[in-house]
Amino acid sequence: MKSIAITLTALALAASAQAQTSNSLNSAGTYGLLSLGQGHLNADCSGTQACDRNATGGKATLGYSFGNGFAVEGGYANFGKFRASNGAVGLGARPEALSLGAAYTAELTPQWGLTGRLGVARVHTKVNAEVGTLTGSGSENSTQPLVGLGVNYALTPSTRLELGVDSTRAQYQGERANVRMVSLGARMAF
Repeated sequence: MKSIAITLTALALAASAQAQTSNSLNSAGTYGLLSLGQGHLNADCSGTQACDRNATGGKATLGYSFGNGFAVEGGYANFGKFRASNGAVGLGARPEALSLGAAYTAELTPQWGLTGRLGVARVHTKVNAEVGTLTGSGSENSTQPLVGLGVNYALTPSTRLELGVDSTRAQYQGERANVRMVSLGARMAF
């Protein structure tokens, strides 16, 4: 029994040492990031009885690292569905974005990295309205800046956990609101 425990401990330490020595963020190649999190719409809810500015969202990103910390990324983000109501009158908004941008990842330690993102997003904002039994909807596309920051931790040489925040703007008929998502996901090198 002791020999099994010693063998498992030795294997775990060897795997940890391997992850520390070969898990450089400075290697060139393609990677993907899948995340789930909480979106927040910074909208004015004054005059409403109920307002839910938080929703579940997610993002998928595909990137190419040049091997020096810099990368180019493209992705899709769904910030969630937000809702406000006042009696029989309801309004819902669902912003989602396609993005293209640059990223820089600083290797803090062999396991920890810090990533900054800056890019442009094509934000599609869909709005639904209800008044009693009457419903209507509309949508608008706008090009907006996108910024993000993430901290990541190496699980294996090719897989990292990333906790991040991404922020852009949603727009509908001239009204703008900041929208952001705090998410946790996995970044995998191919």
